[in-house]
Amino acid sequence: MAAPGENLRINSDRLWDSLMEMAKIGPGIAGGNNRQTLTDSDKEGRALFKSWCDAAGLSMGVDQMGTMFMTRAGTDPDALPVYVGSHLDTQPTGGKYDGVLGVLSGLEVVRSLNDLGIKTKHPIVVTNWTNEEGARFAPAMLASGVFAGVHTQD
Repeated sequence: MAAPGENLRINSDRLWDSLMEMAKIGPGIAGGNNRQTLTDSDKEGRALFKSWCDAAGLSMGVDQMGTMFMTRAGTDPDALPVYVGSHLDTQPTGGKYDGVLGVLSGLEVVRSLNDLGIKTKHPIVVTNWTNEEGARFAPAMLASGVFAGVHTQD
């Protein structure tokens, strides 16, 4: 465990390895990715992400839009959760790190807290928003917009 006042550090090698493993799913042009929402490659990426979250002890919730909420419990059951994440879906010619870096960085924070035996008062929810890019279904940021009350589910 980190000494009081010492900066916490993530395992950057593990984060890099996770990014490179995810990048194998839905390879695109020029080193990017094509993992459009609700395609077979998106499904495969979600399954890989879920397996990593399971290994980290996170519990999964999925809303009606298909957004994945992977929760690390806090010590206070009444404390509001801290949400971190982004999206695993890409544009047809998406960059290798767009979205996925936010999701996997959130997971790496949880993994590192676990490694150090650090408990948090608040739950941490690593989130993979569905259809953030909007490449297949307009508008972009649809699921997060429904979550925030900007769009209706209809």
